[in-house]
Amino acid sequence: MAEASKDNQDEPVENIIVAADNGRLDLVTKLLEGGADPNTVDEIGNSALHNAAKKGHWHIARLLLEKNASPRIQNGHDAIPLHLAIRGGHKQIVRLLLECDPSTCRFKENGRWEPVAVAAILGHAEIAQNLLDCGATTFGEPDFDTPLHSAARKGYHDVCDVLLKHDKGLNRTLWEKITGPSLPVDSKDYAGDTPFAFAVEKGHERCVEVFLSHYPELVKSRNGQKTLLFHRAIEMKNIEMVRMFLNHGVDLEMKGSYGYRALHKAVTSKNMELIQLILDHGAIIDAKDSNGYPPASATGDPKIRMLLRNHANANTKGPSSSVAPTASAPPPEYQA
Repeated sequence: MAEASKDNQDEPVENIIVAADNGRLDLVTKLLEGGADPNTVDEIGNSALHNAAKKGHWHIARLLLEKNASPRIQNGHDAIPLHLAIRGGHKQIVRLLLECDPSTCRFKENGRWEPVAVAAILGHAEIAQNLLDCGATTFGEPDFDTPLHSAARKGYHDVCDVLLKHDKGLNRTLWEKITGPSLPVDSKDYAGDTPFAFAVEKGHERCVEVFLSHYPELVKSRNGQKTLLFHRAIEMKNIEMVRMFLNHGVDLEMKGSYGYRALHKAVTSKNMELIQLILDHGAIIDAKDSNGYPPASATGDPKIRMLLRNHANANTKGPSSSVAPTASAPPPEYQA
């Protein structure tokens, strides 16, 4: 009889967690009215609120919070209900949990992932904004990815925009700027790469445009291997991205490795459209690299060499080249 009594006591504990997982508002209500503890957890540390948040059951989550369910309980992965709601993209539950306890925006999952990092990894821009409004930080640990790194790597341009706008609005003292961590836009991972480098290397044009719109000076930046990112865009033959750099005022005569300039890289790419684009924006056609060679020396392709020669000839002749020369007067014996 004692054993049967013990089983009956355990049953509500198990059922409220399962009922929340299954979206059974009626059963959760009944169990709470019967005295079930809303903060009971299962063998992996999940509470009923964890399950409601994970599955997007807003009404159950609200009821549990009204009955004093804690939004701070961490499961075996150190995840709180907020982490699970973010992973599921459940915006309403995220707002509900933050309204109940804004400080949960700083809790770390697995000792590392703050909620805003999870939102960035999964591309949830609106959720990221909600977290920032509650005081979430975008700074990362030294040599590790920031949320901005994660969003840029995945190509989530809207998340990048949210994070960059937030960081530009930070009011840091001069001392904080000197002694504190770098802004996420300048932060580097273990390989020395910034979030902008990720966006360029992964070919995410819309992310690149977002970065350059906020920080035009990034046109001069380099990756962890010290390669100019503008030159990387040329090497990848990404004409749209190259155009973005040009529209934001990149210097075509910046020198990369071996003294190569943009036209050297374009000629090496063997892409006629790209070469023409660089020429049209005023590249110096006879600029020398570190060994004294002009761009034309980087190719044996006759079409490319003719393109360069014709462009050079057109510039040499100048604007008067299109005017027909005046005919010489005929010798006297041919005059009427």
